[in-house]
Amino acid sequence: MSSHTLRSSNIISQFISEENTSKDQTPIKDDGIEPKKPFCYRIRSSKAFVFSTAAIGVFTSNFVHSILFPLAPFIVARINNGGKETSETEVASSAETGILVAAYAIGLLSGSPVFGWLGDRLTLRRLPMLLGISVSIGANLLFMFSTAYWMLLLARFLQGFSNACVWTMCLCIVTDNWPSDELGKCYKDEDASMGTYTISLGLQMGKLMGLYASGMVIGLPVGGVLYSELGYQAPFIASLIICAIDFFMRIAIIEKPVFSKTWPLNTPTISEEDGYSNEKPKPNTIRPNFDDAPLMNPVQNAKLSKLLRQPRLLVSLFQMAVVASTMSSFEPTISMWLASEWHFNAAECGLILLAYILPCIVSSVFSGWLCDKIGTKAVAVVSLSFAASTCVCVGIPNHTNSFWTLVPVLAVSGAAIAGCESSVFPEVAKVIATENNNPDDHSGIARCYAMVNVASAIGLCVGPLLAGFLYSAIGFFWLCCLLSIPFVICIPFAYFYVGGSNTKFIVRPPKH
Repeated sequence: MSSHTLRSSNIISQFISEENTSKDQTPIKDDGIEPKKPFCYRIRSSKAFVFSTAAIGVFTSNFVHSILFPLAPFIVARINNGGKETSETEVASSAETGILVAAYAIGLLSGSPVFGWLGDRLTLRRLPMLLGISVSIGANLLFMFSTAYWMLLLARFLQGFSNACVWTMCLCIVTDNWPSDELGKCYKDEDASMGTYTISLGLQMGKLMGLYASGMVIGLPVGGVLYSELGYQAPFIASLIICAIDFFMRIAIIEKPVFSKTWPLNTPTISEEDGYSNEKPKPNTIRPNFDDAPLMNPVQNAKLSKLLRQPRLLVSLFQMAVVASTMSSFEPTISMWLASEWHFNAAECGLILLAYILPCIVSSVFSGWLCDKIGTKAVAVVSLSFAASTCVCVGIPNHTNSFWTLVPVLAVSGAAIAGCESSVFPEVAKVIATENNNPDDHSGIARCYAMVNVASAIGLCVGPLLAGFLYSAIGFFWLCCLLSIPFVICIPFAYFYVGGSNTKFIVRPPKH
């Protein structure tokens, strides 16, 4: 037989083999029938829907949490008055209101270890996410129908417990879909509903932080207006409506679990020619059948004892505690300071504080994007430096100056603190990827984010207590000076450990 004939035969055999391989990619049940995809499968499994679910969860958690800030004194006074409405001058004592804040922090501290362990044991996040939003709905109902102070405490505790679940699971589900080792890679997928998109964990985390701040921006004024205009139960009815939307999205989501068994994923591969890809998924890259997916995750590479010996993680936790304590220190003191210096009322204080909160939204997204472009080390160090200096500057203006001099200082301070917070979450994901020696192995990520919750809760507990005492003892300016010290302490640790001790100050992603 000639060489030409042999070559032709080999080509035909290869073609037939490839045809059979492509046919085998379509999953077939044991009875020979291809399994039917779920309703709206492409939308429900898309990255856009996954991120939207996490975003709505984060927004809802802070909206429900912050809606109570301006109402707590009046709600407690109403309970003490036998359920009758009170005047604006009749409010509860600061001790009773402060205990409500502490109840939330205790709930957050209690729930974080539980959902951290649960998140690392379960391959799918949907079940604990549904549990968390159900607890939040129960807390809102308890607030609506409370007739005793202990019921308010229980509702506030449940709210903190629910938010521990929301934060841990929402951060985990975003990390599952935006791997930390693929920052900056561009993909083009004709089958995916998102079209061309960029895998960028830092940017996604920054968006979540921005939506978290948005929940506070909307929740604070909405709670006061609804309570004043429509009555005691109106703010909680609004919270229940948003919680219902959140609950529906958590039911509808189709996740990307650790083990996949049924349908092809819409995740393409990278083309070397133009940086994009239209390739179909490989045979072993498949969408899960939730009936067959294992409930428990059998592999736990990242042990808690090993994680707690990681300097990168410890610095991130300290950084988060500093941010939480500073922001919670300003909550009870800055309004009193504005009232004493410029005689602002509650509404005017709220408007001024928007200058602090609104830049947080923009800065969170921008800082997350920068984490993808130049690395977490540079973002953390620069943000900490600005936060330390602007904390001091916030306390400088007084009644001898126009209050407008305070607005730009608050804006820069809010943006800097948001940058400090945004760099923590992608850094934690990278710690897990390094510890597991596998960017696709996220075992331990839920426990890490739970520890971030614990650090934040500790800051929320310590900050207001110390700030209230120091404000009375040394005044607002020296309080601001003391608040800047933890940021200064954190700067050298961030420089040497964030992003890895052997990395450069600026680390750009590889070009593709």
